[in-house]
Amino acid sequence: MISLRCLLFSRSFATFVLVLLTAFVAACAGGESTDDTAVEAPAPPAAPEPISYDPAVLDVAGRSEDDHYRDGGTKPLELYAFFGVEPGMAIGDLSTSMMYNAHILSQIAGTDGKVYAIIGLGDSVNDRFRARTETAYAERSVGDVLANVELIDTLEDLPENSLDVLITVRNYHDFGEREARVANVPRMLRVLKPGGILGAVDAHTDKADERDESVHRMNEALALEEIVEGGFEFVEASDLLYNSEDTFDFDGRREGDPIHRYFIQRWVMKFTKPLN
Repeated sequence: MISLRCLLFSRSFATFVLVLLTAFVAACAGGESTDDTAVEAPAPPAAPEPISYDPAVLDVAGRSEDDHYRDGGTKPLELYAFFGVEPGMAIGDLSTSMMYNAHILSQIAGTDGKVYAIIGLGDSVNDRFRARTETAYAERSVGDVLANVELIDTLEDLPENSLDVLITVRNYHDFGEREARVANVPRMLRVLKPGGILGAVDAHTDKADERDESVHRMNEALALEEIVEGGFEFVEASDLLYNSEDTFDFDGRREGDPIHRYFIQRWVMKFTKPLN
């Protein structure tokens, strides 16, 4: 005969085994819900579409054969896309010179945008430089192709926080020595809206301690350091205009130079004005 004590023990043991089996089954199920109505996690947001432009903007009236040759080396559409230029923006072309960039930017900005072709690099403009730029403007103004372009003398002619994008192409080194370069950065910062973009391009030199004015070049790392010191935040750099065949000891404008100035190595950097 089974004693009461043995019976109680056997029942307790059975209960214990049942508990273990239940725990084992739950563990194997991985804690997954059997509720078919469970909400799935939302999909991550799609990456923004890359900026692109109609290549026909390079074929508008008023552009010269030299402009089209230059396009091959300066890759303007890829460059402006990297800087984030879009239709409807207010854009500044600093030291516009012969207005190569302003002409193309005007087509991208469109009727809802505006391009300010800024004649001078510094806070004043000499008459010879102004006359040259005004001549270029007249030659390029075929019909209403530059209807959204305004010539202005200097950055000081623009209100504070008025531009979405400011570009400076191959003239940062022309601000002068280091102290003068750093002192001029706040002038560019002032005219940009908070969050606005500074797109900077210049010919590269491997001389790390200073610009090389003999060949009109500027060290990339030095320029980055100075522009950030002047108040901008660095966003990113691009190797779009790098050229591995460049030896950095010529400027590409002199007879006998191995590479034309439109094709020498240039650094490309994107900065933003802080939001506060």
